Amino acid sequence: MGIFIPGVNQQVSLLDPFVELRGDRIAVSTALQKPLSTDLLKIIDSGTPVTLTYVCRLRTSTDNPAAAPDTMVSHRVVKDLASGTYEIDTGTRKILTSRITEYSLLFRLETVPLWNINVLSNSGFYYVEVSARFEPIVIHATGERYDLMALWSYRPPTARSKLFNRFIVERRRVEP
Repeated sequence: MGIFIPGVNQQVSLLDPFVELRGDRIAVSTALQKPLSTDLLKIIDSGTPVTLTYVCRLRTSTDNPAAAPDTMVSHRVVKDLASGTYEIDTGTRKILTSRITEYSLLFRLETVPLWNINVLSNSGFYYVEVSARFEPIVIHATGERYDLMALWSYRPPTARSKLFNRFIVERRRVEP
């Protein structure tokens, strides 16, 4: 079984990240817009595991890194060819489904807690930058590697949140 990756997907983008506080953790939510293509669906339906990694960066308003490491969150989908079910793993939950509509979980970050509130100073302003990228896939039958970023013209979609400070994010506190 060979997989051919011929085309480039339409322009993929990320919604501006929303930042709130979950307990004492800064949490981020965002979603990809127009991430699916026929080629990507064929790859997923072939049983090849597909991993999408979100890179989250906390930055100061002057574009300097804040006192927090970049954080990566990976989502994975794989189809079990014998049963026809898809396993979608978002890191915080695993879903087994036979419905294609559940793919959307792969393309959303839903209130993912990333950094402790104490990394924010009382006087600074910050933003969160999120980018998304596919991890390369390996076709098990042939051992060939493919870079799925070709589907997105090798341009990882990136978005920034609105500026916020500690006071603003503390007002958006949601108890876990």
